[in-house]
Amino acid sequence: MNCSAGMFLFRQRFFMKGIRYMGIFKNLFGKKTKLDTPVMYKEKNAGSPLPKLEKLLQQDIPAEIREQITQDIANVKSGDYGENQVKFALQNSYMPMYILHDVYLQENGLTAQIDFLVITRKIILILECKNYSSDLQVDKSGQFIITKKDGTRQSISDPTEQNRRHVDLLCRICPEVKKRCYPAVVFTDSRSILKTDKAPEQIQKQVIKADKLVNFIRNLHETVRLSELSDADMKKYADFFLNRHTENPVDYTAKYQKYVKKKAVPPAKPAPKPKPSASKKKSSCPHCKAEIAKGAYGWYCSKKCGMKLDKVYGTPLTDEQVSALLNGKSVTCTTKSGKTSVLPEIEENRYQGKISYQWKTKLLKKS
Repeated sequence: MNCSAGMFLFRQRFFMKGIRYMGIFKNLFGKKTKLDTPVMYKEKNAGSPLPKLEKLLQQDIPAEIREQITQDIANVKSGDYGENQVKFALQNSYMPMYILHDVYLQENGLTAQIDFLVITRKIILILECKNYSSDLQVDKSGQFIITKKDGTRQSISDPTEQNRRHVDLLCRICPEVKKRCYPAVVFTDSRSILKTDKAPEQIQKQVIKADKLVNFIRNLHETVRLSELSDADMKKYADFFLNRHTENPVDYTAKYQKYVKKKAVPPAKPAPKPKPSASKKKSSCPHCKAEIAKGAYGWYCSKKCGMKLDKVYGTPLTDEQVSALLNGKSVTCTTKSGKTSVLPEIEENRYQGKISYQWKTKLLKKS
């Protein structure tokens, strides 16, 4: 090998190593191109019925209704606790997914209250959460049976059937996701025992405990033969269902309102009639008892009997002074003769053959 050929091979190897190291640094410090962690895209709705239910307990209600409300409160708290267990598991799954909590969908009169709607790379998971403190068994006919602490057994409605209706409505709203939809019922009480070994296979595939949820999702990803969704597609579906979500209009406390005993409200006492003011009692002319009024040129008698209400010997009186006189009180003013006391009495005044009437006056002595 000559010198030029050796130099060419050296440069080529150096160039290829440089490309490889650049790729390593890009992976370590470069920008992420794919979602690799869970995203809590929608939290639980804020309108919990708990405050209203607890307020009802403060009302005057029958004992049996009080017992029902107390049980409802316990059920709501238990349900919230169970959903928080599932939320914690999903958020700590270290899987790329969009999580929507408490989604209410409507379509042509049909409704679905979905506890969790989870959009992953391959599937869309519809989760129904149940927090039974009793042990639960599913027999070969698909019947769900709980065993209470006292040993009594009770049949309950099939939660997988309830969740199937949720899936049907979701697929009706968005048909393109039908092949990706997988329902699951998650039992969240870690102390209860769940037995499904004798249940039909279809139920066994859907019913799980909360601590097995993440493994359940991983196993589905390994077995389903579906193309992976891009980040944009995952977000597209999350946005679509978030936009279709509406607030649940049902008031779960309304059924109890008719049992609330309303306290008898005593009839309101009639408002006392206002006492006529002194001014209204003396609102007539002190001479002829006719109505008096105030016009542009002062106070006057409507019958024009000649009573001068707001003047004494040419000295004007204020509205307050006129009102006081009409109410039988004396006032003081200053006339040309000096400080004068005006009395609530009438005196006749003859001048150039004409008769008029005015308030009686009395000149005050100078001190």
